[in-house]
Amino acid sequence: MAKTKLSIDRGRDIFLHRTKVENLFISEYLPDAPGDYVKVFLFGLMYAQYEIKPDRSELAKLLGLSVEEIAEAWIYWESRGMVRIIREKDSNNEEVSHIVFLSKIEELYGKLSEPQQAATVSSEVTAEEDLPLYVSIDDMDFDEVINNKLVDRRLRELYEKYQVTTGRTISRQEISKIEDAIKVYGIEPEIFDFAIDYCADLEKYSIDYIFKVALRWTEDGCRTVEEAKRLLDRHSRRNDCYRQVFRALGFNRLPAPIDREIMDRWFDQMNCSLAEVLDACSAAAGIREPNLKYVNKVIENRRLEKGGINTRLPKDSNQNVSADTASSDEGSPVSRKVLADYYEFIRNEDEKERESRITEVLRKIPGMRETFEAESSVNSRMLSLRPGADNLDTRQRLRAERIAIEENRKQLLTVNGFPSDYLTRKYRCSICRDTGYTDEGMVCSCCKERAAEAFRWHTEKEKA
Repeated sequence: MAKTKLSIDRGRDIFLHRTKVENLFISEYLPDAPGDYVKVFLFGLMYAQYEIKPDRSELAKLLGLSVEEIAEAWIYWESRGMVRIIREKDSNNEEVSHIVFLSKIEELYGKLSEPQQAATVSSEVTAEEDLPLYVSIDDMDFDEVINNKLVDRRLRELYEKYQVTTGRTISRQEISKIEDAIKVYGIEPEIFDFAIDYCADLEKYSIDYIFKVALRWTEDGCRTVEEAKRLLDRHSRRNDCYRQVFRALGFNRLPAPIDREIMDRWFDQMNCSLAEVLDACSAAAGIREPNLKYVNKVIENRRLEKGGINTRLPKDSNQNVSADTASSDEGSPVSRKVLADYYEFIRNEDEKERESRITEVLRKIPGMRETFEAESSVNSRMLSLRPGADNLDTRQRLRAERIAIEENRKQLLTVNGFPSDYLTRKYRCSICRDTGYTDEGMVCSCCKERAAEAFRWHTEKEKA
């Protein structure tokens, strides 16, 4: 009997077929990986399984990423032990990156059958040579990580801290999460260390919970433990304000995001004191169903009645305003809202004057326009960089370029008869830079003088 040969016609369109992805990748590596990096990995794996060599510009356009971002993704997956990058020269002596996809099943459980061998994709995407490759720790146990000299000392200390805090052996996934927090997301080790203690006090030991807390502090600008503590203190005091407002209105629930947004406007934009807000809440006690919108209307109406002016001052106070009177809460000639508006006004005026000086030098000094264009280019490149340790060298190089541009601009100014600081912003108060608050969050001493100015400014504006 003749034998029959069976086969499946797969056609040429790879998008009509399937891509095999190891479940180990889905369960162990995908949850912690940045979304763009996962896109690069899966598309690369699809091309590799069908032995297609993608053009780097086409791949970048297809994924909505830059060529540099795709190169960074491959470096990330190499650090995770999922791929190996082999750089070679092609027939035209151009560098080509071969991305070898490694099987984690094979690594952990032995040699696989031929159809399951690791796939390779040849790509023209070239990674920057000066980007650091992280030590892969996915196949180390905890003792090996602690004793491995190639693992950063600060990371080893965090691994130990987390293990002692949780009272159990740290897992491979938790090690990777901490490493990514420091190296990929740019969280300071001391911030992550403090986050472990902070979450432990809340009886929260999940590495994902700790990571989110540390990342939120970092995104809020905290680089030290002291800054994180100040941020927590501000949040604590604000939460206490929320509780008092809700208690005054008889609410037995937690504030929703929209509730916090309304109350934050009272305290941050309208500069209301807690006493003013609670007094407005008492006015809402007589209505059938008190709500924040009603309280908000009460506050706005009272502000309109006062016109931003402190009505407790004597009627002739606009004739004789002293610095001492202007500095006290009871006798200030203007409300905090008017004072804040006046600070914004003088900042805008100063900026207009600076723009006028810039226009002048652009017209009078040859080559000055080129310095501004060069500075704009450097700033754009700086903003396009992703946060994390990968771009430290690039950031330092761009900072050096910006400093050189500023020095060149100063030389052009002095050669053409202008002061070297002619284009520098001129603040009326160098301590608070015309904001009313010092870097430590304290009320600046210039508020005494600015309050008297703000009273006259507001009075003239009301007359106009």
